[in-house]
Amino acid sequence: MSVRYVRLAGLLICLCASLFAQSFNSSIGGTVSDPSGGSIPNATVTLRNLDREATSRVTTSAEGFYSFPNLASGRYELTIQAAGFKLFSQKNITLLLNQQVTVSARMEVGDATQTIEVTETAAQVNFTDAVRQEGVSGKELNELPLVVSGGPRSAANFTVLLPGVSTGGTNDAFNARINGGLQTGQEAIMDGVSMQQGTMSQSGMISFFDFRMTPDMVQEFKVLTSNYEPQYGASTSAQMIVETKSGTDKLRGGVFEYLRNEKLNARQFGADSRPIDKQHNFGGFLGGKLPFPWINRGNNQTYFYTDIEAFRATGGNNRPTLTVPTARMKRGDFGEWPFPVLDPATTRLNPNFNANAAEGPGNTRYLRDQFANNVIPTARIQNSLANPFLAFVPDPNRPGIQNNYQVPTPIPDSILANTNYYMARIDHNRGEKDRIYLTLWHQRAAVKFNSLFPQEISEQSFSDPQNSWVNRINWSHTFSPTLLNHWNAGYLNRNEGYGSINQGFVDKFPQIRGVAAASVPPRVSFGSDSYTGYGNSTGNNLRNITTRPTYITTNLTTWVKGSHTFKFGGEYRYLGQDFNAGGNEAGSFGFDRIQTGLVGIQAGNPIASFLLEQVNNANVDFRTVSSWQARAHALVFHFGDTWRANRKLSINYGLRWDIFTPSVEKEDRFSFFDPTGPNPAAGGRPGRLAFAGDNYGAASYGARYPEKLWWRGFAPRLGIAYALDKKTSIRLGYGMFFTQNYFAGWGGGMNLDGFNQNVSFSSTLGGIGPAFVLSQGFPQNFQRPPFIDPAFRNGRGTLYRAVEGNRRPYSQQWNFTVERELPGAIVGSVSYVANKGTRLPSSLLPINALNPSQLSLGSRLNSVFQPGQAELEGVRAPYAGWAAQLLDAGCQPSVAQALLPFPQFCTGFTAQNENAGNSTYHSAQFKAEKRYGAGLYLLAAYTWSRLITDVQSTNPEANTWAGGAGAISPFERQRNKGLAQDDVPHVFTTSFVYDLPFGPGRRFAATKSASSYLVGGWSVNLIQKWQAGTPLLFRSY
Repeated sequence: MSVRYVRLAGLLICLCASLFAQSFNSSIGGTVSDPSGGSIPNATVTLRNLDREATSRVTTSAEGFYSFPNLASGRYELTIQAAGFKLFSQKNITLLLNQQVTVSARMEVGDATQTIEVTETAAQVNFTDAVRQEGVSGKELNELPLVVSGGPRSAANFTVLLPGVSTGGTNDAFNARINGGLQTGQEAIMDGVSMQQGTMSQSGMISFFDFRMTPDMVQEFKVLTSNYEPQYGASTSAQMIVETKSGTDKLRGGVFEYLRNEKLNARQFGADSRPIDKQHNFGGFLGGKLPFPWINRGNNQTYFYTDIEAFRATGGNNRPTLTVPTARMKRGDFGEWPFPVLDPATTRLNPNFNANAAEGPGNTRYLRDQFANNVIPTARIQNSLANPFLAFVPDPNRPGIQNNYQVPTPIPDSILANTNYYMARIDHNRGEKDRIYLTLWHQRAAVKFNSLFPQEISEQSFSDPQNSWVNRINWSHTFSPTLLNHWNAGYLNRNEGYGSINQGFVDKFPQIRGVAAASVPPRVSFGSDSYTGYGNSTGNNLRNITTRPTYITTNLTTWVKGSHTFKFGGEYRYLGQDFNAGGNEAGSFGFDRIQTGLVGIQAGNPIASFLLEQVNNANVDFRTVSSWQARAHALVFHFGDTWRANRKLSINYGLRWDIFTPSVEKEDRFSFFDPTGPNPAAGGRPGRLAFAGDNYGAASYGARYPEKLWWRGFAPRLGIAYALDKKTSIRLGYGMFFTQNYFAGWGGGMNLDGFNQNVSFSSTLGGIGPAFVLSQGFPQNFQRPPFIDPAFRNGRGTLYRAVEGNRRPYSQQWNFTVERELPGAIVGSVSYVANKGTRLPSSLLPINALNPSQLSLGSRLNSVFQPGQAELEGVRAPYAGWAAQLLDAGCQPSVAQALLPFPQFCTGFTAQNENAGNSTYHSAQFKAEKRYGAGLYLLAAYTWSRLITDVQSTNPEANTWAGGAGAISPFERQRNKGLAQDDVPHVFTTSFVYDLPFGPGRRFAATKSASSYLVGGWSVNLIQKWQAGTPLLFRSY
């Protein structure tokens, strides 16, 4: 089967809505029995939605079972009628997202006109499955003190309060690990559809930060942390699920403002003032039933809900202190500079230079004369191309020649400093059999022009309006009381545009000859003495837009057959990522003090080198492809059954099959490392640059991607729930969970080597001579792309995607939980939860690494071949011309390099799709929770855990060879695994909301007087977290 058939199967899922689906996945079920405990078949069970006046009816099976699957969260009332028995009525059923509520009835003999009414809240203990899940309603989210910090309030911040969640050494939900899963490795779901961001593969916590779901948009936020059902997947960690708010029979609305201001902040330790910090999250919401009688007739009812919010921020945490040239320096007068400024025009060889001694004062290879009084003659710089830039540089506002300029106004730290959010939802009930709802979510961020310098020379890149959409459509249809279907589809996209803030001032600066384009001013930087640079190399914003379109459809059919509830379905994902790039086409030009100094002595100044146009280094991007599109597909089939084996025992089993295709470029404009193809410029040795598809002659790879399509993503699930008594359940479960594709840098695994090229030039004369003179233009002694050549990257490196890289990372999860309803409507649980991660995204195994058996050569490994040299230290050159080829590419042809598996490349070749990581997590988790009621909400959780791993995040770039997290050796894999850097063995969290008992409808001051309203409506709320520290890291190499 090829990608073509995956697409076809996905289309069949879209068309055959009656065959596959994803559900609301909440349910109410139970048993109906007579006073002796015998089953009552064919009893009529009626369920009424109190929020929308909708009703559903089923009859009990021969065993007395009934089930209402695929329910939306909300308030319900249940009645049961059976001939010869009194009417049974259960009120106060509050159904949460993805919750399975059990309401069993023991009927009493009597007349049907008599009623047994139960007003106690239905039990919240889970008697149905082994899923570990936690949730919070929109009301609780609104009452909890979620912080406004860098953006509007986010429902996802609630995650840090849950058992099994660790944020390492921070309290940032973005860094959350859930039950030992990877950071950013969760799956995010909004109204039944994944929030995966195209081939970037970001989902979970990242999506909830990119697409903020605020409390006033959320009906409920739920996290499935372990052993969830087969319709959920694409993650080795948790499922983070949001159900948006919808209208009800009552018209409700409100406005709000959440304010953060520095005057309310504490002073930072040692600070004499508070940094400006003004943040506002404000907006309003309205929802209810549409007031049109021609729409709302009988059982046809239509509801609406809308929320509009804005976030505004000014100020920042600090005012950076920068280094700028003084007014005298900008005129060429360096009398304030403590070191001599030398004239590059006087450069000459030192006849007394001793080549056997180190360069330094009195022994320099070259000689130069100092400018008189350290002042460059006006005639030398009056037409300098540096002058237009320096004219916009502000003068110092602090004493000294370094760290002499403090930015006058703090810059907002958040990219979302001026952002609007919109959410709208329409629900339509068509009779008793169909429910359709449409959700639209939109974010719009205005252009951000925050700059440390005047806009004309700003180093910053602005964000073009971030135009994001998340759209959903859901349709539930009841074929019969025992056969239901739910179909949905979703679209998600995030448009990001970045550009040089000074792009509108191109006419105020010189255009450097020979660059690729001149749509923005060039970038100027300084390699020494801390001077801040000018300009930005991002380029025109219209040519730097990235989108990540995602189209997903899912279907699930639920069939209740006796004591079985079968669910079978599927899912199709069309994943994209569209890139537009125009950065650095105007060039980046670096200046250093060495061009007006000498090696070995304190001399020179980078501003002086800039005035004299002595370029130390420069690079320009030349492109033949500036727009490209990554594409991938995913196809899922799943089956599950909840079998109520008897009144006490429920067994859940199922299977999920995940198929993810490797990413391709839409037009095959894509290149990568082929470890088996012959390299014509390396003596035919294996290892070359290959080009996707069949359009590039001998350089073609012959396939659109390097990986093999993997078909073995079968993930079984098993759960057992046993009712020890009517208030206590014992549950255990096991499951396998495959995740989606991840590529380092979240770029979809794309590469354009051979199509585009970054051309660079560096200093001459051992570093003191210029690469070129700025006014003479960028040198043209190079060949421009394209280079459709298997040897194009010889001496350098390129992207590598391993052939086996499409084998999916997976986890095995198991748990054992005892849950009991306690006095005061509190539900307590004790759990053992474990997670074993295998083949996790990693950067641990470069294939072009030196075998340890060669280390016996010792320091001889560092010996360098000379061009034409056939042998060195007993090691032969890999092929003729090898040393010269590597030197031309800037790579040292050392003995160690000659002994590598691919000596023609100067890179380790760590696969972007490497899946070699492993993790092991064990924990004991304790929780006590009281749902909001009688004026009180409470959640307390304690986790005692241990995580051993060799990877951190879904982004393999975070699991690198650098720094404290670095890998040790690809030949000693076992040494890479140890206690996780962010392992936190003890975490205790608590949160509560308590409504003070004052005001109308409460215990005290209950009259409807002005004073009662003044003292009423107040609440006390708290979020608190205590945790142990993270490990102290020691390395042994």
